[in-house]
Amino acid sequence: MLSRETSQSQAVVDPWVTCFLTGMVIRYLDSLSGIDDRLDYRRVMGVVEGFDHIRDPKAFLLDPNNWVPHAVLRELIHRSEEASGRKDVTYRAALAYFASSNKREPTLMETIARYLDDVDMAVRCSSLWASAYSNYLRMQAFARPDEAHTLYVLARFLPPVDLQIGNSLLIKGNIEGFSQLYPFVESASCEEQYSQLRLETIVAEFGEVYVLKPDGPRNAPTAWLIKEGKTGRTVATARPFGMGVEPAADWEEGQAYAADRPTSRSSERLRALRIEQPGVLRTGSLEYVLQESAIYDAPYTRYRFQWRERSVQEAVRQQPGSVTDRASKGVISRLLFDHLVGLQATQRRALGIFIRNRDLREENKQLRQELYGATETGGLVGKSRPMQELFVLARSVAQSDVTVLITGETGTGKERTARLIHQLSPRRAGRFVAINCGALAENLLESELFGHERGAFTGALAQKKGKFEQANGGTLFLDEIGEISPAMQVKLLRVLQERELQRVGGHEDIRVDVRIIAATNQDLHALVAERKFRQDLFYRLNVFPLHIPPLRERVEDIPLIAQHLLDRHTAVQKKAVKGLTGEALEVLIRYRWPGNVRELENVIERAVALAGPKTAMIGPDLLPPSIREAPETISAQGLDDLVDRIDWPLIMQALKDGRGLTGLIKRIEWALIQRAIKEHAGNKTAAARMLRRTYRWLRKVETGRAGD
Repeated sequence: MLSRETSQSQAVVDPWVTCFLTGMVIRYLDSLSGIDDRLDYRRVMGVVEGFDHIRDPKAFLLDPNNWVPHAVLRELIHRSEEASGRKDVTYRAALAYFASSNKREPTLMETIARYLDDVDMAVRCSSLWASAYSNYLRMQAFARPDEAHTLYVLARFLPPVDLQIGNSLLIKGNIEGFSQLYPFVESASCEEQYSQLRLETIVAEFGEVYVLKPDGPRNAPTAWLIKEGKTGRTVATARPFGMGVEPAADWEEGQAYAADRPTSRSSERLRALRIEQPGVLRTGSLEYVLQESAIYDAPYTRYRFQWRERSVQEAVRQQPGSVTDRASKGVISRLLFDHLVGLQATQRRALGIFIRNRDLREENKQLRQELYGATETGGLVGKSRPMQELFVLARSVAQSDVTVLITGETGTGKERTARLIHQLSPRRAGRFVAINCGALAENLLESELFGHERGAFTGALAQKKGKFEQANGGTLFLDEIGEISPAMQVKLLRVLQERELQRVGGHEDIRVDVRIIAATNQDLHALVAERKFRQDLFYRLNVFPLHIPPLRERVEDIPLIAQHLLDRHTAVQKKAVKGLTGEALEVLIRYRWPGNVRELENVIERAVALAGPKTAMIGPDLLPPSIREAPETISAQGLDDLVDRIDWPLIMQALKDGRGLTGLIKRIEWALIQRAIKEHAGNKTAAARMLRRTYRWLRKVETGRAGD
């Protein structure tokens, strides 16, 4: 058996399969009454992007000369099992296909098999058959000298393909069924001696009905228990099992093992499991039997193939005029195989190029958006001192991999700041993946972040990579981080600490190399004090804090941002507007902008939409009434006037009630603090910053007020 490192180095990046196999399944379904109507072949093809251009997906899947990604075959098998109500639908499909060989034109592969005219030679060519069927399957056959008409077939699926029940039964059906091509074969049987199928995969195919649990320590369990999810009843058990080396059966992939020979001390320890307590797994009409002594989690699958031939006289009657020069047939057949594999490799490459071109177009679109700043905030624009300080900090932190926590009100440009950090960092070649943590329910957020395995929950029809895996090598932006639940905080903390995760429904740890940038418009200090946000997670995120000031604290940037947004929307709407009048700019500067840059963009977009075809400048009349009628900002002189307008008896009463001027000033200070917190949507850190004070000072004032 190959080592784990060698196996990973030979992993198939893009596994493909010939439609010869999908055609088998579809033809069998067509023979069953009413089954074909239940299958949506466009949806089957749709599990892989890039195949939506095919007008007749069923005809495409029936053509043995076509190739599709393995995910399409896996989805077809899954849908076929549901439609037929049988887990062995692929095995039956293969047998039925070869049984009907005399009623249709043979494929090139069937022609080769018939031309060989020798079951032994045909099976020994299994490595060539595997190459003709797929680019992820390795097969080989060998014989023991003391067993006539018996061959042992070894089959191994390469990663990242996870062997499913339907795949295994499809291979068995092909090995057993092809012998029906030969009139001189009286009978044939294919026995699975041990399987590469993982118990974890088998259980996952039945959704949430069953769970696989270790009996003992997880790193070295004494047994594995398959239990019903609801009742907890044990359905079947399995124990670790060692297999001895086959004496004379070395194959191309390494050593072969025998389940019927005891392991020796020198044998390599194998990750195999043998069923000790048999059982039946069921969901609806689908069922799978775990036979006693059946072996799973082996490095590959081994089949024991036996056949019985008729007498020579009977064979001649069945097949008159057969050619007996089998050596020459073997040479010619190998040449045909090489030609066939070459043609199929060319088609795989052509389809692969098509899909990669589609992916490149999407990636190019994303990169253009990142490069030109086409986001809802309008990009980071500003010459004010706070913005220049923000740019300096962003450039500095971009060169390291430390976690960044961006704070600021809604619409200030937190995601754009995160994108800027990513673009300036050494990770710019990787992906920038963003997720709004506050927009998803807890169970959906977990699946989006960490991914899930097929069957992990209802509706999980296929394996899905989460945002962490998608951002591997790049940057993951966690927006609205303050909205996640306490349970999700614990799971996120573990990933940030260990840089490892497990998909929902999975058991394997997956390493990720991701730079984390989080953002929130809430006051995490206050949430920690109120025990609504974990302190340890806060410290993990708050390694390098960045605060984006609201638009009202940098009014000198408003004309620049407004012109930037105006240029963009005039180009999109194809208007001739060149700028804003002085009066319009005064209105924009006077307004407080609670929605910040996002609100400003909406105002500019509306104004451009209202502008006439010959309008050159945007005036106040094109701005919303709520913007034009907003109260003016109070100047220092206006503040003096405000105090003068207060009746003196009211001031005297306030001085008496507040114990003099000091008490009155404290009351005014407290009122301003409350107003600042309200204006910043409860973010006390931002409120303290606006008051030119610290968060600790604000908390101290609050504590003092509570004690009064």
